[in-house]
Amino acid sequence: MSNMKSLLMGSAAAIVVVGGAHAADLPTRKGAPAAEYVKVCHVDGTAGFVIPGSDTCLKITGYLSAQVEGGNLSQQYVWAGAHGGEQSLALGAPTNTRNDIGYTARAELEFITKTNTAYGVLTADIDSQFDYGSGFDPEGQNTGFLNHAFVNWAGITAGKANSFFSFFGSGPAWADIFSPDRQSYNQPLLLAYTATFGGGFSATISLEDPVLTGPSSGEPPLAGTQEQITANSQYLGMRSPDIVGSIDLRQGWGGAHLSGVAHNVIMTDGTYNLNTWGYAIDGGLKFNLPMLGVGDNIQLQGVWSRNAVWYSGISDGMWGENGQVNGNGVVMPVADAFSNYNGTWATPTAWSLTAISEFHFGPTFSIDPEVSYAELTWGGLNGAMAGALSTDSQSWIVGGVGHWDPVPHLDFSLELLYQTTHQSMPAAYSVPAGDVPWKANTDGAATRFIVTRDF
Repeated sequence: MSNMKSLLMGSAAAIVVVGGAHAADLPTRKGAPAAEYVKVCHVDGTAGFVIPGSDTCLKITGYLSAQVEGGNLSQQYVWAGAHGGEQSLALGAPTNTRNDIGYTARAELEFITKTNTAYGVLTADIDSQFDYGSGFDPEGQNTGFLNHAFVNWAGITAGKANSFFSFFGSGPAWADIFSPDRQSYNQPLLLAYTATFGGGFSATISLEDPVLTGPSSGEPPLAGTQEQITANSQYLGMRSPDIVGSIDLRQGWGGAHLSGVAHNVIMTDGTYNLNTWGYAIDGGLKFNLPMLGVGDNIQLQGVWSRNAVWYSGISDGMWGENGQVNGNGVVMPVADAFSNYNGTWATPTAWSLTAISEFHFGPTFSIDPEVSYAELTWGGLNGAMAGALSTDSQSWIVGGVGHWDPVPHLDFSLELLYQTTHQSMPAAYSVPAGDVPWKANTDGAATRFIVTRDF
């Protein structure tokens, strides 16, 4: 019995050993790897996610905007040219060949990266928009456009970025008030350095591109800051950047801005060349009004220019029609200089004053009123061209935008702007047979209904 018991116990032990040996030969099943979750990051006020394998924080943002726009049309006038040395007007395109309603869709996508370094945050910003529109004042018929593409680090800004000249851009509406914008669109290529001091003070020196290319290769160049009157003069090409200097203050009560620009004017009338410098000064104030509501504020800006008319803000008014809003009336004589065709050049002095504001009525309703005034004066006209231009022009733009935001990231807005312009009659103006009397006053209104979803 004892022998039988020993035999059974030995057999059981052998089975356990052999079973263990076979189990050791089987592949081992490992546990599931830990999931790699997207890491949320916050760098210099930017919330995003960490790019895998790096210490860079990436934010993706943008918006989609759908619009319906319209405006009133009245008679358009064009220069008919000289008649015996005198200037005259002719009727422009009949009203029924111009659009008074239109549609626009815009998609904008922006990528912002930020990385902490020993010398501050390293930032890169790439911002593109894509427009499709038709009819009255469309943003673009089928265009893509690069708004921003710049690097910022240790006070250095390089690439396509907002100009440092203007205090604020085009205003709260899609159509512009008088302001040297280059912030909400038409941003320049630049190389700038900003020094930051205590108490919210900073100072910047910026070398900015005076000429930009259009939204696509199929469109003509944008004016940039170079302004000429067609058939009187031609731009001779870039010889110097626009040199901008600014001082800024940002504090809890609001902020202040003072800037200046030196602008190279280089053009030819086909016989005589001009190579001189223009300049402009911009000042602005912002007052926060928390006693009225969160986010309420009012901003003021004044600009004065000489031989640098774009910086007055006149060229950005409404849709850049230089007073001929919606194509109505007569174009203002906007240029950095005007040739007298005798080796001398006439000089423009232009300035503008603008106020914009923002007021909230509860969490979903707000309004943004705005008003702007501009003047353009010509001096130094002589010889055969002494009476060729309106020597004095004045223009107002008034209006505002109303917003309804029923849920976060969705905005319904309605804007209405009105512009009126008065121009003195050129001294040499006449009314030959078939032409029309001088049109001193121009006006027009434009409205847009906009639905915007941002993210």
